[in-house]
Amino acid sequence: MSKHKSKTSNLFKKITLQEENYDGYLGIVYTRVSSPKQEIEGNGHESQKKRCVELLNNKGVPYQLTFKDTYSGGGDYTKRQGLMELFAYIDNHPHKKFVVIFDDLKRFARDVENHIKLRAELKIREVKLLCANHTFEDTPEGEAMELMSAVFAQYDRKSNRRQVVQKQIARLESGYRAFPAALGYTKVKSKIHGYLDTPNEKSKYIKEALEGFASMRFIHKIDAVRFLQENRVISDNQSSQKGIATFDKMLREKFYIGIIEYLPWEVVNIQGNHEAIITIDTYEKNQKRLSQRPGTFIRQDTREGYELRGFINCSECGVKLTGAPSTNGKVRKDGQANKKYDYYKCRNKECSELGKSIPTNKIDADFEKLVRSIKPKTEVISLATAILKDVWREEIENQTKIKQALNSRKSAITADIESFVTLIPKTKNETVISQYEKQIEKLSQEEESIDEELLIDIDLSIPNETSIKEVLNVLLDPYSVWKKYNIQQKQRFYNFIFEGNLVYSKNSGFETPNYALPIRLFEEISTTNSVNVEVGGIEPPCKE
Repeated sequence: MSKHKSKTSNLFKKITLQEENYDGYLGIVYTRVSSPKQEIEGNGHESQKKRCVELLNNKGVPYQLTFKDTYSGGGDYTKRQGLMELFAYIDNHPHKKFVVIFDDLKRFARDVENHIKLRAELKIREVKLLCANHTFEDTPEGEAMELMSAVFAQYDRKSNRRQVVQKQIARLESGYRAFPAALGYTKVKSKIHGYLDTPNEKSKYIKEALEGFASMRFIHKIDAVRFLQENRVISDNQSSQKGIATFDKMLREKFYIGIIEYLPWEVVNIQGNHEAIITIDTYEKNQKRLSQRPGTFIRQDTREGYELRGFINCSECGVKLTGAPSTNGKVRKDGQANKKYDYYKCRNKECSELGKSIPTNKIDADFEKLVRSIKPKTEVISLATAILKDVWREEIENQTKIKQALNSRKSAITADIESFVTLIPKTKNETVISQYEKQIEKLSQEEESIDEELLIDIDLSIPNETSIKEVLNVLLDPYSVWKKYNIQQKQRFYNFIFEGNLVYSKNSGFETPNYALPIRLFEEISTTNSVNVEVGGIEPPCKE
């Protein structure tokens, strides 16, 4: 009985180990590396290809071509561009027979789920598989060994990932960036630090952009984005939304102040070994700007007589003064209601000025004195005119460049969509078709976004001389402009002249104001005595 079993076992072994017939088949090599670094090391594409071609020659299979991927770890195999191109090539040659070969089972898939899916995809196409370090057997035992290899590959990938993360955390906690260099930095090898992030030529422009946003040189994020694009720090092809998102990330990046931080791994506020390019003060100013609403809030229920409501703070506690009519509390003999008077008062219950009324006409008179005091010199106005004209010309040029870049990108998208549309009829595989359709949808969305941006246009037909004249009128004689404006215009005028709220004391009037950028700029250009600012509503001293 045992002798019979032994013969059966030997026969089974001969059947399972017999050579596969590859007559009429063509060889396709698939190589995959985890990173570009492996290209120059012993496990790169070329070394994999060499082993696979040698095995094809031993099997008598003619080598056809190679498909390559640089893709790390497991996950959805449809994201591997080279593999998708391999499938598309097979589908476009339905009358040919192919052998797909790779040097290691880990190159095929590094998790069990995707290994099984890939095997099914190739089986549908009647493709044979070859591996330099694994023998595929169409038996229960062979399938079990193959799946066990896939399980170990999955374990190996996850184990490696855990070790890499642990090393990266240790690197971060030691004050080093464990990821690719930050924008504006280059990794430079050092005997002491290993690879240290070092500022490169782009860092000076990033520094200027971040400091410019903090100092209000760049009023809006898009202004800083255009500056960075002009200096080739970020791509001109980035849309406005993408450019703003990139700059927003820069504003929040602590790396630029010398701090290492990565919240997903709970690494917080580690002093870095790299050189900072901005100060903590600049960073904090930018965080404050990011947290603030743009502009000063304007009440929608503002009534005549309370033009400054929402713009004035109490000098004692800093809370906004509220405006409301009030009576003197006495009852008239004829039974009629007492006349109401307009007042501002502090509403903070903990303030010593709580409930103490200030007539609106007193605050309005002091405010008008303050506005009258803003009188730039003639030479400053001439400079302002020149600056405004330059800004207008620059804006026209910027809009033209942006339009050209958008139209160029739109043309490229149209060409890509047409390419994918042409490929779909040539492909029978549903997975590949699905990927092509996803790409078409993604490109179509980007094209739609570009169309929306192209519709947003500055009306360059508006005479710039008229616009400049209006701005100069405000700078030349703010008081006259204030008097003729309606209440809504007055509130917008306030934001042009002042930055933040004014502080008012019942006894001494307005404290020294913070002027908005246009006024502050002309103050700095002019001499120190060119603008007499009345502090606290008191008349300036007479000049002898």
